[in-house]
Amino acid sequence: MKTLAIIAIVATLGAFMYASVYHTGDNDAEFQAFIAEHGRNYASSEEYNMRREIFYKGLEQIKEHNAKGLSYTLGVNKFADWTDEEYNRLLGLKGSSNQNSRLPTLPRKLNKQADKSIDWRDTEGVVGPIKNQASCGSCWAFSASQAMEAAYFLKYGETVLISESQAVDCDWFSHGCNGGLQENAFIHWMRTGPILEEHYKYEPRDRTCQEKAGDEGTIPADLPELPIAYRVDVGDDLLYEALEIAPVAISIRAENDDFRKYTGGIIDGDGCGTYIDHAVLLVGYNAEQDYWIVKNSWGANWGEDGYVRIKRRGGKGICGINQQNSLPLYKE
Repeated sequence: MKTLAIIAIVATLGAFMYASVYHTGDNDAEFQAFIAEHGRNYASSEEYNMRREIFYKGLEQIKEHNAKGLSYTLGVNKFADWTDEEYNRLLGLKGSSNQNSRLPTLPRKLNKQADKSIDWRDTEGVVGPIKNQASCGSCWAFSASQAMEAAYFLKYGETVLISESQAVDCDWFSHGCNGGLQENAFIHWMRTGPILEEHYKYEPRDRTCQEKAGDEGTIPADLPELPIAYRVDVGDDLLYEALEIAPVAISIRAENDDFRKYTGGIIDGDGCGTYIDHAVLLVGYNAEQDYWIVKNSWGANWGEDGYVRIKRRGGKGICGINQQNSLPLYKE
C-alpha cells in the first residue's frame, strides 16, 4: 500500500510539473489567439484539452529552436494542434513506380555552365499561385501537375491548370489520397493526355475515376500533345541542370518539426532527415546564399507565403532533396 501511495504521489507531482511548464498565461493567450485565427471548434472538453496539450508542447519546441539563432525559424501555424497521424496524412510520397514504363534519364549537359541564380517565378506565367491539397495525401499529384503546367507554358506560352484529381482518381499504380509518385502521374498523362482542372475539379478525397463518365462517354484530353517525362539522377548538380530547363517535380523529407513548423529562413543541418515522404515543386536557386526555392501545396498560410528555402548540399541533400526527382517536357 505504501508503494502505491508513493507512485500516486510521484504521478501527481509529475502532472503538476508538466502543467507548470506548459500552462502559463502567455501560452494560454497564444492558444486562444490560435483558436480564433483558425476558427477551431472542438467537439468536447476532452478534445479541447488534447489539442491544447499538443499546442503547448509544440510552442515550447518552437521557443527552444528559435533561441538557438539558426538559419531558419519555426512558429505556430495551422498544424499547431494536429496529431502526428493527422499531419502525416499530408505526406503522400509513397508506393511503387510503374516498372513497365520507367522514365528515361534526363541527358546530362556536355558543357556544364557555372552556377547562377534561377527563379522561374520571375518569368510571368511559368509558376502559378500557391495551391492547397487539403487533408489528402495528394502532394505527388500537385507536384506533377504544376511541373506539367510550367512545361506547357514554356512550350506554348499558354497558362493551363491541370487536374490533380485525374491522377489521384485514375492512376492505378498510386494510391489516391493515401499516396503516390509523380513519376506514375506523368506516365498516366503520357498515355491518356491530361484533363484541365475546369473539367475535372479537385476534391481532397478518393473517388471513382471520372475519365469515363457513364453515358456521356470519356472526358477527352484537353491537351492533345502528350508530354515526355524524365527521371533526374541523384545529385545537386544534376538537379540544378534540370532546374535550368524548367521547374522540377521533387521529393523531400517532411516528417519532422523543421518542416512542419517552418515559418522562414533557410533550412540547413541534419534535423530534416533524408528519408523522402513528400512531393513539392522546385522553382529556383539562389547562387549568392546557395539555397533552393521550393513551392509547397499547403496553402499560402504555411512557410514563406507557401514556399520554403532549403540549403544546397551534395549527397542526398538537405531534406533528401537530391534523391528522387523528375521533369516533364513538351517536344521542341
